[in-house]
Amino acid sequence: MNSSVQDDTDLPPESDHAQAFPAKPDSGRSGPIRRRFGLRAHLALVLLTVALLPLLTLYWAERHQIQAEALELTHQTLNLIADVQQRRINLELRRLEHLTRLVSSRTQMRLSLAAYARDGDPKHLELIARSLADAVGSTPDLRGIWIRDPSGRTLTQATRDGTLANAIDMAGLPRQAPAPILFRRFETQKPEIWLNGPLVLNESVIGSVHLLVRMENILALLEDFDNQYPGGETVLLLCSGTPETFAWSARAGVWNPETAASDPLNDLLRNLAQDADPARTSIVPSTATHGSLIYTLRALALDCFRLLVHTSPDKITRSARKHIMLLVYITFSLILLALGAAVILAHVIANPIHAITNGMYRLSQGDYHTRIPEQGWGELSRLTLAFNETAASLQRAIQARLRSERELATLANTDALTGLNNRRRFMELLTQHFDRTRHPANNGALLYLDLDGFKPINDHYGHDAGDAVLRIVAERLRRVVREQDHLGRLGGDEFAVLLDRLEPGFEPESVARRLDETLSQPMTIQGQQLRIGCSLGLVHITPDSTPSRLLKDADAAMYRAKAGKPSRG
Repeated sequence: MNSSVQDDTDLPPESDHAQAFPAKPDSGRSGPIRRRFGLRAHLALVLLTVALLPLLTLYWAERHQIQAEALELTHQTLNLIADVQQRRINLELRRLEHLTRLVSSRTQMRLSLAAYARDGDPKHLELIARSLADAVGSTPDLRGIWIRDPSGRTLTQATRDGTLANAIDMAGLPRQAPAPILFRRFETQKPEIWLNGPLVLNESVIGSVHLLVRMENILALLEDFDNQYPGGETVLLLCSGTPETFAWSARAGVWNPETAASDPLNDLLRNLAQDADPARTSIVPSTATHGSLIYTLRALALDCFRLLVHTSPDKITRSARKHIMLLVYITFSLILLALGAAVILAHVIANPIHAITNGMYRLSQGDYHTRIPEQGWGELSRLTLAFNETAASLQRAIQARLRSERELATLANTDALTGLNNRRRFMELLTQHFDRTRHPANNGALLYLDLDGFKPINDHYGHDAGDAVLRIVAERLRRVVREQDHLGRLGGDEFAVLLDRLEPGFEPESVARRLDETLSQPMTIQGQQLRIGCSLGLVHITPDSTPSRLLKDADAAMYRAKAGKPSRG
């Protein structure tokens, strides 16, 4: 039986009252708000960018520092090697110079040379030759010794290993007094050096001595630093006293840079040869660059000799490559770590915001029971807590408003005394019945009843007793009618019953009889047994009926029934 509006209960999880806050059109979307490139991606990108900028700056700074340190180490190494080589080669050259003075200081040889100059006796030359042979035999790196008179004519010599006796003439030694102590000769890939010294007796120059010496000891010194990391090759730049200039290294032997193929080293040697100054006895230790070479230059005790130690920047790159690769690995690992941290941090920050966004969307769709778990930390946790508190407050406000609406609807549609539909609501239900039912057969019936003997009870026992009678009547009516039927109090002691959807075999007259019998039963009011009756008017609903016409016909039928009864009060 539908006699009043629904009870005051809490909202169900999927409330039918979502229209209280109608949702905005969603442009075809359903469910959570769709995101293409949302907050999480933006946060991850920003955080990764913030992390990458210092990482890349640090990488380039460290890379530059590693390369600068490698270059500085190379400069220091080149200078160190050049200093060591300069000292060692100068020691060897001074040893050869001392050998020349040692040979020229033999007294017997000088006396014999002076005697030969006076008398021309060949025996004196034989004595000189034996003395020279002893010197050659005792000195492994000597290939030969020659003695000349002051005019430059060769007087005698001592040689070994097939050295030509006329080698000194072939060398083209200058005729003037041998001012240079050392003179160079290059006819093979194993350079030889001429050591020239005067023969002096009684402060007079009586001739000159010339030693041809192998440079194997110097070659061994060059081999000590031949393309060794991190220093490069050691090269001697040799000027022969002629327009020709020679270079010598342990790897390439002797070559003429002027006629050799152009490359960074030969170009550098040609530039240095043009700048060679015999009077220049020292060079400030420093490193410089020429094309793709890094080099340092030293002066030697031998006139017109330069010591060059060079390397290629490629060696610097190779020496720094391991450190740079380690830096690359570390930087790449830090970038991966920053990426992971950015994704995790963006996830942690964005998840509560996405949850709140989806919660707001569900709230806008009328799901006032929605709650989100507390996520994140600090302000994010407080934000989710504030959302849940707001949602709970909104739910309570909506429930209170709905309860108020139901109460207002109850007041507007229900008779306050009996709880039945009032006249206005009953007419609405009757009108709805006509709108809903389009087929006339078994469409229902309307009962109109008026209480008999009610006015004397109301006058004799008071309005409270009359109100109690009306409430009991309403309760008895509810027990008689079906669930789908509608009851209404039309005013005073007049009631109406709308019998809805009459099934086959159902007779409205039987309902009228049961109502009459039920209402005729005695009722106890204020300790008194009271009886009332009722007058019923029954009208079947027909296709041509209208709500107002039907109610008028039922009321007329009720009055006809009441007129046929004896008066009770």
